[in-house]
Amino acid sequence: MDQPPECSFCNSFNMSLAMDFGRVALAGGFLTSQQFENEQKYPLRLFFCDDCCAVQVVDKVSADVLFQDYFYFSSSIGTLREHFRNYAAEVTSRFLSPPSASVLEFGCNDGVLLQPLADEGIGTVIGVDPASNVLASVDDQRLTLINDFFNESVADSVVERYGEMDMVLANNVYAHIPDIQGATQAVSRVLKKDGVFIFEVHYLGRVIDEMQYDMIYHEHLYYYSLLSAISHFARYGMVVFDVKPVPIHAGSLRFYVCKSGSKHEAEISTRVSQLKEEELERGFDNFETFRQFSDRVAEHKEELLLLLNRLRGEGCTIAGYGASGRANTIIQYCGLDHRHLDFMIDDAPAKQGVFTPGSHFRIHPSTILEESSPPDFLLVFAWSFLDEIRQRNRRYLDSGGQMIIPLPKIRMVPPG
Repeated sequence: MDQPPECSFCNSFNMSLAMDFGRVALAGGFLTSQQFENEQKYPLRLFFCDDCCAVQVVDKVSADVLFQDYFYFSSSIGTLREHFRNYAAEVTSRFLSPPSASVLEFGCNDGVLLQPLADEGIGTVIGVDPASNVLASVDDQRLTLINDFFNESVADSVVERYGEMDMVLANNVYAHIPDIQGATQAVSRVLKKDGVFIFEVHYLGRVIDEMQYDMIYHEHLYYYSLLSAISHFARYGMVVFDVKPVPIHAGSLRFYVCKSGSKHEAEISTRVSQLKEEELERGFDNFETFRQFSDRVAEHKEELLLLLNRLRGEGCTIAGYGASGRANTIIQYCGLDHRHLDFMIDDAPAKQGVFTPGSHFRIHPSTILEESSPPDFLLVFAWSFLDEIRQRNRRYLDSGGQMIIPLPKIRMVPPG
């Protein structure tokens, strides 16, 4: 038997296999038809660390391959724009004193949070992101942008040029970093003694509760519980002093972290102890919890295939809606192909005209729904933005179109 992989958080080899997705194409690896022949596939396995409770993908793909040319633009989603405007206002009023305050966000994408922070009057607003095509879309002279991966070297150069930061932010990126130990060390180096590190990640509890296996792909290496976060930051002299559930991305958790000895350590919220107790009661420190999750996912796959096969047998046309990484996980895990779907729809211009990884569905803009023969059904992979999608496609529904929502449970949205 092969030796278990090493835990990215604590370097333990006491790891248990929770799920094996087989060999799959990268969830963000959209491609042209000329690239089909050379498309690469990689193993995708989810493990649980019995020593530090970290749930993680162990099959790491080079970050240069994953992020240098990126197809995800946060500002294209109205729900995200509103979320980050509220986020900026909240953290500014709670922790910062404009205009002298300084903030660094790594994994800043197209500045969807940086710009509202600048609007709040923050004097130094720095964004770090490796995706050159995404940063090139930002046009705001108030922002300082660094096209690089966030690491100790970048942290040192920021401190040398701008000084230590009052706040460091990382949203939907702290689960993406292969060298998570180095990233945490970099955060500690760039943060002031009484500074605050705030990060949002998809919460493991919601993944389990709502069977969100669509979150599992190579880009998302880690699935955080509070238990695993407390264990991780303690190794770097840091403390989780507050947590806040947020609804974005179908259930995220915002972590507030400070250095040991910081003034914030005396302000540890009761939410921390309450959530920790809840996670222990639910077995987040026990591998059996994740084995049972894997069994439920396998049952969901069979249920979805039965529905799609029945509809196709009745002569129905079906398109997928939302060509995200989450969509590509469901498509590849369930083995969906042109027997099940006709094409994909996405409103991000960068994805239109290319094809989904692995399955090779052509991606069209949602205007295709206004043509003479729209599909009978939309399989809504972007189900966490369902309200926005229904509103945007009201004419399709009013004309008789229907939607299939795959998660948390398979259900139908009827016409009208």
